[in-house]
Amino acid sequence: MKRWVLITGCSSGIGRALVAACREAGWGVVATARQMSSLEDLPPGDDLRVLAMDVTDEASIESARLACLDIPLKALINNAGYGQMGPLELLRPDELRAQFETNVIGLHAVTRAFLPLIRHHAARGEGRIVCIASVLGRLSIPMCGAYNASKHAVVAYAESLRLEIGRDIPVILVEPGAIQTEFRSTLMKAWGDLPTRVLGTPYHHALETYRSQRERFAEEHGMPANACAARILKAMSAACPPRRVIVGFDSRGAQLLHRVIPAGLFEWALRRLYGV
Repeated sequence: MKRWVLITGCSSGIGRALVAACREAGWGVVATARQMSSLEDLPPGDDLRVLAMDVTDEASIESARLACLDIPLKALINNAGYGQMGPLELLRPDELRAQFETNVIGLHAVTRAFLPLIRHHAARGEGRIVCIASVLGRLSIPMCGAYNASKHAVVAYAESLRLEIGRDIPVILVEPGAIQTEFRSTLMKAWGDLPTRVLGTPYHHALETYRSQRERFAEEHGMPANACAARILKAMSAACPPRRVIVGFDSRGAQLLHRVIPAGLFEWALRRLYGV
């Protein structure tokens, strides 16, 4: 293979769809996930390398980097992440810290580790770094403060990185809306004892409203993960890649409304929608 891409968070969802899309487009793919067992069902081939990599573990990242020294790595897709939901008033500092460790610090650690390899193998303008954020990196909704904050940080990170290295290696920021993935089931696993903590508080009804609203919307209107992957691949393959890729009508529509509707009215609508 003349070009390889490393993708984080390939156990399911967008990451898994990106593995198939990139291979079909002629890329060699380094598919990574925390647990090797979650990658065992990927079709084997000379164009695929699977690695266990935890983005919050420096030793794990270094081990993966060493395993990629023999391939012409020319792109990185930072996809790994999860959502820590719940009212900020009841969220423990360690839960907020863990959210940033994966979604922001982990993204930086992986980028920092693999950027020198991309510089080594890619001609100027040929390499690619993709950072997958969210529509919630541009606006915020209730019951989602930790995730909102982490994705706002990813947006700022990608835009700053582009200013620093963009002339040599284009940086693409992806802002998806609702995607039909297992994200929401992972979200509920991350709750821990949060449902118990909200009992008897004004947030009890709001948290359940949030869960049901987001799950129903994703089922009815969410974009399939393979369609999202196709959009990302198109941007990554462009001779002059876009700075931002807004994926989904809900992402585009919400960002437009956030810009044109007065802030007070926008906040009133969100409180009403989520029952806060």
